[in-house]
Amino acid sequence: MSIYINLLPYMKDEAQLNAFLEQWQGGVEWVTEGVQWANHPSEWSQEIPALAKHTGPISVHTPIFDLNLASPRYRTLSQYSYEVYQQALLWSAKIGAKHAVIHPNLQSTPIYDREGAQACSKHYLRQLGQLGERLGVKVMVENVGFHDCALFNPDEFVELFDEIPEIDALLDIGHAHINNWDIPRLIERLDSRLTAIHLHDNHGAYDEHLPMGDGTVQWEPIWEKLERLEQEPAYILEYQIGTRTDIVLAHAAQLEQKLRKTGNR
Repeated sequence: MSIYINLLPYMKDEAQLNAFLEQWQGGVEWVTEGVQWANHPSEWSQEIPALAKHTGPISVHTPIFDLNLASPRYRTLSQYSYEVYQQALLWSAKIGAKHAVIHPNLQSTPIYDREGAQACSKHYLRQLGQLGERLGVKVMVENVGFHDCALFNPDEFVELFDEIPEIDALLDIGHAHINNWDIPRLIERLDSRLTAIHLHDNHGAYDEHLPMGDGTVQWEPIWEKLERLEQEPAYILEYQIGTRTDIVLAHAAQLEQKLRKTGNR
């Protein structure tokens, strides 16, 4: 089984990050936002102390803020965003990351020209997927945006990975819940293209990134579908900034126990 912990809880507290990494040797998903990531990826240092000490598997959540691959009106913004993601993938390869997460659009921007925005995003996602293949870093595209800010509906999200074989899916459970997607059915439809899952909870209105079980996500039908997948996805706990380390580690242990009990590898 592959269990990762997204480092969002420690985005504002480097001391707590270091303390956490002393207790966790499993997979981590590095969040490239915050003070230490303020520069363009081409200027990121490979010698970030906490990163250099970690010996477990690595995933990278590439930058989110201010970037939009789906801007047909302002193509300069899309092109710049693509260049940032290019550099983030190159950096991911340098540090030995297994995969990298990319947002297909800026999740807070309403989609007015749906067809044009999708075409713009797909143009760059295909190129990023091809670069990832050359670098040995799996490019995973996440479902982001809520309601009129969502670039893809469930059908379009599934079709995206048929249309662009160079990328795979990262299904964010919390985002799907807010948009009222049929999550078990989506897992079934994505099947082998589902490379990873962001696990967190909410009450169906806001992206709260709560620990699993603290919101209104119906988890049992989700686990039932996941058990039937032939190819196991990476499970990534993505809890809110400031979540206590004891909670994060306890949930990681519970998840490992659950996966072993249900027979997941």
